[in-house]
Amino acid sequence: MRILQLSDLHGNVFGRYNHRLIKKIWAIQPDIIVLTGDLLDGDEGINIAVTLMRKLIKVCPIYYVTGNHEARSANLQDLLPELAKMGVTYLQNDHAYITRDGKSIAIAGIDDPSIAIDKPNDLSHDEEIMLEEVIVQHKIKEATVGIPDSQFTILLSHRPEKWPIYQQAPVDLVFCGHAHGGQVRLPYTEGLYAPHQGLMPKLTSGIHEEGDKQMIVSRGVGNATIIPRIFNEPEMPLITLHNK
Repeated sequence: MRILQLSDLHGNVFGRYNHRLIKKIWAIQPDIIVLTGDLLDGDEGINIAVTLMRKLIKVCPIYYVTGNHEARSANLQDLLPELAKMGVTYLQNDHAYITRDGKSIAIAGIDDPSIAIDKPNDLSHDEEIMLEEVIVQHKIKEATVGIPDSQFTILLSHRPEKWPIYQQAPVDLVFCGHAHGGQVRLPYTEGLYAPHQGLMPKLTSGIHEEGDKQMIVSRGVGNATIIPRIFNEPEMPLITLHNK
């Protein structure tokens, strides 16, 4: 099974009508696309995101989870029904099964924890981080309940910095985004800064392993800050799973 990860679009457009992005994905012909958050950037309209998804759903099934920028957006509740109408699977603390070549895979997904935290609030930074961790643990439990222990399970989540929590979860492979590759990538670093990781982050791209669990972090394709991406090409990871 060929899984294409698309993350952190932030409402960006690649070529007229997103032609360059769509053409590249059509050429890859993945079996599924996983969207790991920040399809929207803020309160911009949903037209760019909806139009792109209408075209990509013709390529293959799409599985989607929210990011922290959807949590900020006034338009998320307009986006979700449009995605549902076209057949995009929104994994809102839930799971689905995919069958290929007689083998089934569970794919679970959780909302970004910031969706469950009202803003503004009186929480300190540390208190908010602690609350996020409790929320993530609860949402993973909710998303994976009922999945057999022997089932190979993928988790879609926006936040790579929650990797210690994912390691304790009943999942095998995690897809994340959010870190934008550390924004400015210098040799021998994972970038200079990533949201929720701060300066000199460690979890901004690539494959991370602990025991029998793996996490894939996409650098994403868009940008959400005034700081440009430097030495940090956009990417769409393509992962091939093989039957044992």
